[in-house]
Amino acid sequence: MAEESREKDKKILIEILINMEGRLSLIVHQRPDVPGMPHFRREFMEFFPGPWDQVAAHFKLSRAMIEKDEVDWEYVEGIGMTGKTLEWKKRFFDETLRQDVTSRFFEVSNSILGSLSKAIPPLEAVKEYKEHVEAAMRYPRR
Repeated sequence: MAEESREKDKKILIEILINMEGRLSLIVHQRPDVPGMPHFRREFMEFFPGPWDQVAAHFKLSRAMIEKDEVDWEYVEGIGMTGKTLEWKKRFFDETLRQDVTSRFFEVSNSILGSLSKAIPPLEAVKEYKEHVEAAMRYPRR
């Protein structure tokens, strides 16, 4: 992979993680009285934000690993998290954030974290925390 391309991929991956952390933080620190915001199911409200400081530290460590090239780039390329595919995934993620649909944010984050956590181990803790947040959410019954 060319150095210029690698630097661009690093920037995109870091930006995705920054935006993901920001949205997840908003979800776990939200006020339950804000209309239109998703809410935790009553029995789970006391659990959040929970260990948010540790999760934020894992996000920070993951970004530092990317910045310092402490990542198996061959693996990252193999899972489609470089080049044009990464740019496409970033645009999709950005649109998901723009639409502000929490369930879609969780779905897209699942895909990204599921892939990257194998190459960037601290993201596994982020992924598990996000899965617990998702499980604690109250969604309308269909």
